[in-house]
Amino acid sequence: MALIHFEVRGLRNLTTASFSPSPSITLLFGPNGSGKTTVLEGVYLLGMARSFRTQQTRKLIQYGMTVATVFGRVDTGHAQYGLGVQKQNGDVTLIRVNGERQETASVLAGLLPLQLITPESHTLLKGEPRERRSYMDWGLFHVEHEFLDLWKRYRRYLEQRNAALRGRVHAGEMSHWEQGLADCGEALAAMRERYIQEISPLFAKIFTVLLEEEAPRLIYRRGWPKDHALIEVLERNRASERVSGYTMAGPHRADLRLVTAEGLDAADSFSRGQQKLAVCALRLAQMQYLQNVAGRRCTLLLDDLPAELDQRRRHLLMQSVASSGAQCLVTATDRNLLDLSPWNEAAVFHVEHGVVTEVV
Repeated sequence: MALIHFEVRGLRNLTTASFSPSPSITLLFGPNGSGKTTVLEGVYLLGMARSFRTQQTRKLIQYGMTVATVFGRVDTGHAQYGLGVQKQNGDVTLIRVNGERQETASVLAGLLPLQLITPESHTLLKGEPRERRSYMDWGLFHVEHEFLDLWKRYRRYLEQRNAALRGRVHAGEMSHWEQGLADCGEALAAMRERYIQEISPLFAKIFTVLLEEEAPRLIYRRGWPKDHALIEVLERNRASERVSGYTMAGPHRADLRLVTAEGLDAADSFSRGQQKLAVCALRLAQMQYLQNVAGRRCTLLLDDLPAELDQRRRHLLMQSVASSGAQCLVTATDRNLLDLSPWNEAAVFHVEHGVVTEVV
């Protein structure tokens, strides 16, 4: 899969821009504030129907305009699809695929698998557990056909049990919600655990290349004691959770930790630079796994992270990105910061004052 054409209108400082990315590597360079990150934001919007920089639609729409729109054409290897996302004032989002209105963003994610690495990506390790759950669930969405339906059913059972805990559902229905929650929760946890086991060797290999040291272990914590069935924990906790009105055990409380050979949590023991490269290894491992098991290429958005690395680390990172087989769109303030030699072909664009110009 690859994004073969992209257009944007009225997104922040990009009044209108249109370009065709390389299926391999595309470099967008220019001074700070020129619109490079906004281009990546637009591509992310195309694949996810949301921004990675803000949840406020009004910040996306260019001053004086009422909508921000992105268009793209994706080649899956079997067919081409036209994707479109429009953000309107009032937090309205319109999604279209081949001109047909779509109700959810999942169809976009399926056609344009995206990974994002930014200077703030270290928060995957340092941030809230929900970020790491999202990391695992992204991978499962793309490789397990049953995952999305299972996840939705689990969330419905969770909402019903929480409502019952707060007394808004007849108490006699509690056992029904708990059994459904437990069945879905056990299956969801098993999926996540298996996924982490399968990407762990890929992560370790990439980590060792990038940091030239032994990789930490990926430890999955499922969200309830490992020596108990989820249904047992739900029944045991019922009385105490009536006070809080919230289910405190289950996959919605799961986490993923990186633990060194010394037993230290990487979130606490790694330097900022190590954390960022560890996150790069996590993202690249996911892309490589998707390529291996499903034959599907990702599009990687890499925003200005290379500027924070020394020349050797930049070289190792770019080699690893090339080896992943992913399409990559990368930004930099200086085109000479990045070595594009690992790729046979590259597209280079200069971005300044919201104008994207191809450099021949």
